[in-house]
Amino acid sequence: LPDDLQCYHSLIEQCPYMSDESGKVGYLTVHESYVDATKAQRREGLHIESPGVFQDAPEDQTSFRPAVEHPWGMGMMFGTDRYEGGIFMASSVSNTSEVWDALVDKNYPGIVDKHGGCEYLRPLIGKGTKLQAGELIWMTDCTPHEALPQETSGYRQFFSCCVAICIPLVC
Repeated sequence: LPDDLQCYHSLIEQCPYMSDESGKVGYLTVHESYVDATKAQRREGLHIESPGVFQDAPEDQTSFRPAVEHPWGMGMMFGTDRYEGGIFMASSVSNTSEVWDALVDKNYPGIVDKHGGCEYLRPLIGKGTKLQAGELIWMTDCTPHEALPQETSGYRQFFSCCVAICIPLVC
């Protein structure tokens, strides 16, 4: 971990990744910036972290495939406290991220757009949960979520860690 990200080491260690995932490729995103009131730091609008498929696309081809496309995080939960892959996420400011207790089947043609957008599903998936400052959550690449505008201007830190990703042409 580079020196300027060492302060995130304890947060990474709070992510309950499995010992067999140690040493595998993962991705860390840290976004620290000043955010004006009524603005969102990250992507607004309901979306998932995986691109969709088109009805006329060849089988097993996502709608966006400039080279090798892979969903961020993937992730499955196998029983109590057994996570495989997935995305851990946290923020330093309350009510700036919202997640839904739902999964979107990205393999159903047209259910999400080429960037994972699925705003039209909002009335169908119920109420979301706004995350509080410092709350660490785990989700899959098919969990609907969005960034929310900050209520007041201020500095925000966003953290996500995609664990145990293996891209076939790299690993």
